[in-house]
Amino acid sequence: MEPSFTRDGDRLVPSASAASPWSDEMVNGHHIGGLVAWGAQHDSPDDDLQLTRLTVDMVRPVPMRPLQVLARRVRDGRRLRAVDVSVVDGDLEVARGSALLLRRSEHPRGEPWAPEPWDVPAPESIEGATGGRMSFEIRPVDGWNGARGRVWMRERVEFVAGEPLTPLLRAALMADFANPVANSGRDGLEFINADLTMYLARDPVGEWIGVESTGHVGADGVGVGTAWMYDREGRIGSCVAAALADPRILSRYSAPAAES
Repeated sequence: MEPSFTRDGDRLVPSASAASPWSDEMVNGHHIGGLVAWGAQHDSPDDDLQLTRLTVDMVRPVPMRPLQVLARRVRDGRRLRAVDVSVVDGDLEVARGSALLLRRSEHPRGEPWAPEPWDVPAPESIEGATGGRMSFEIRPVDGWNGARGRVWMRERVEFVAGEPLTPLLRAALMADFANPVANSGRDGLEFINADLTMYLARDPVGEWIGVESTGHVGADGVGVGTAWMYDREGRIGSCVAAALADPRILSRYSAPAAES
């Protein structure tokens, strides 16, 4: 399987492993979060800064064409850095985002309330891995039967050819999965997410990322799904996705009954 992107001058050229499962002509939402994270990371190569929040707005379909990723530092303080990122197809902005980076320091001794530790089987012990031609592997903890969404995931290829797949990129690529784990029901996934936001207290350790639904709320065709994120050592952060009802599903519901 090819790396998801290769460099061509100042552009990133997508390969087949970056294509959306919905259309071979569109970049997967999984990789759109990765593009924004990649841009923020290249703007801020500082080991003392933790990328704590990544927000991605999927304002247009991202085509399978050479893309520019433009980063602009909008604030650079002693303890905080803010970066805006734009993904551009020619002269058209197709996705945009922002990153907030906080400087690491001594941690307080208090222990705020937190949920119980994640207690699930190790990814290697879970059968039924999925992924197909996509760049990542999925191991569902509970299957896809309308139960609480819980999965282990890992990226299987380089994001950009010849560049290391950093811990930040591993997490950012999986944040888009807040939509399927939290917004799926007994009839499957009926929402298309229009954004994603990821919060990280620390970078993940190792290649496996766990994503677990913490709930869905929805009304009038709008859904919001939230999820915890994990590595093997415990909870690393959270992700959230705002989504719209899938028009293909709605057309199925509203189709007139066949004449007898």
